[in-house]
Amino acid sequence: MINDHASRTRSHVEKLSQHDQTFEHQYSSSLELNPRITSVIHISVRPTSSACLPLDNKDKKSINHKSATLTTYQNRSRFEKSVNKEHLNKRSTSTTSFVSVTKIHRPLSQFRQKSWKSTNDLNHKFDNVNNYETNSTIKHHQCRTVKDTITKKTIPTKCIKNKNLLGTVEDLANPIHQYHHSAKNKKIKNWFAYFCQCSRRRACVSLFCLILFCIIITIILLVILLNKSKATAVEPSLIAILRWNTTGITLFGTTGIRGNTSQQFSSPFGLALDSFNNLYIGDRYNNRIQQCNIRGLTCTTVAGQANAVRGTNMSYLNGPTYIYLDSNDNLYIADSDNYRVQFWSYGASYGKTIAGITGSSGSALNQFNIPYGIALDSNLNTVYIADYNNHRVMKYVSNSVSGTIAAGGNGFGTTNTKLYRPAGLYFESSTNSLIIANFGASNIVRWILGDNKWTIVEGDTNGLNGNTSTLLDHPTSITYDPMGNMYVADMFNHRIQMYPVGQSNGTTIAGISGVFGNDSTMLNYPVSIILDNQLNLYVSDSFNHRIQKFIRY
Repeated sequence: MINDHASRTRSHVEKLSQHDQTFEHQYSSSLELNPRITSVIHISVRPTSSACLPLDNKDKKSINHKSATLTTYQNRSRFEKSVNKEHLNKRSTSTTSFVSVTKIHRPLSQFRQKSWKSTNDLNHKFDNVNNYETNSTIKHHQCRTVKDTITKKTIPTKCIKNKNLLGTVEDLANPIHQYHHSAKNKKIKNWFAYFCQCSRRRACVSLFCLILFCIIITIILLVILLNKSKATAVEPSLIAILRWNTTGITLFGTTGIRGNTSQQFSSPFGLALDSFNNLYIGDRYNNRIQQCNIRGLTCTTVAGQANAVRGTNMSYLNGPTYIYLDSNDNLYIADSDNYRVQFWSYGASYGKTIAGITGSSGSALNQFNIPYGIALDSNLNTVYIADYNNHRVMKYVSNSVSGTIAAGGNGFGTTNTKLYRPAGLYFESSTNSLIIANFGASNIVRWILGDNKWTIVEGDTNGLNGNTSTLLDHPTSITYDPMGNMYVADMFNHRIQMYPVGQSNGTTIAGISGVFGNDSTMLNYPVSIILDNQLNLYVSDSFNHRIQKFIRY
């Protein structure tokens, strides 16, 4: 009977070995990819009826003589460790009878999930399992020794676990992702718990956050209100600062009366201020240029003849109109009825012709047909001259005897490639362009040097004249203040218009639109304007033969 039992035992163990080798070959790769796949091994030990089991020295309990069934749940790596040869040699002397082994491979998904709070809990569980395994091991049974019946795949008794052990297979797995997730939640909960423990700390934090929030909101509101106030207050404040008394003061001349005394005029035309704040006046039909002291209200002749005699030589003038002063107070004179431009050095008694041919009217590049407005590019020492009846602006480089066309020259007209009797000029260095009072087309245009057309600045593009705030009627002169606002002598409307920067609606600051007269609030064909350093306005009131001053306040 013993031999029969031994052969049965050998048969079971050999089957287990063959099955284990096959399983190891088929699932070795899957176990590497998913180490949590678990094996379940059921081992049943049935001792013979004549065998006696001793008491466990630790537990002091007897083992059932009829049957003892133990179930172990372990990872594959643990199982492979338990079947090594060293344990075979150590346990070969143990007496075992009727060993039946059944191995079942189950995927992880078939078992209940259980997470661990920490790795210490997991290690403690493993220690309990190992201790329980050792205490539950079948002690040396008092049966016949079957030493030669156990082969290489003997299962060590310390790997046998009691089936009454609490938990599942997942309890022995390594729940790394579950651990990190639970640890993170625990940290968050601990952080909130820490701040909620002390009501004083919570109150301080809440108060600080509330104060910070209020400060941020206040700053944002202040910025919005400041920007809105700037946007709405710029233009009204600018208009409020730039205002003039509508009643003019007659500085020089006798209202409505021509004269050739030192303080009388016959159709005064161009205006200019020197570095000493003296006012220069082109006295057209007196054929002279008068320098007038604004403080002393005295005038002297600085070019031409004081007795108003006309002439063609270098010390005479004939119908001078527009004038220009450079930074050295040298004087450029449009000697219109002599068809030339004269350069008169400061303090000189005669002039020098720098453009045109004396007494010769024409359309050649070295001729003029009534020269009018003058502008100077001091950086290039270039003079620009409005050639009134040739409908063009000429450019003269220093010491040249002939000029080139800078603007117009395509005949008269109102299209943007033509000029129509250009009068006043202003050179704008920031845009390298000429601002032209296009007299015949009743508008102000900008001609960028080197371009072949103009763009509208003020007035009607098609040459329509009128007396509304957006229209002009034969403008003759333009100037700018340091803030970039433009001023226009609107001759046939008998008024002076001011255009704030970027606006096309003008404001009348002197005269009455469309009404001429000779009282202190009216003008009669004003021709030229200029501003002093206090932005007081000076107007050559041509047909009233006087110079009017409108004080800014």
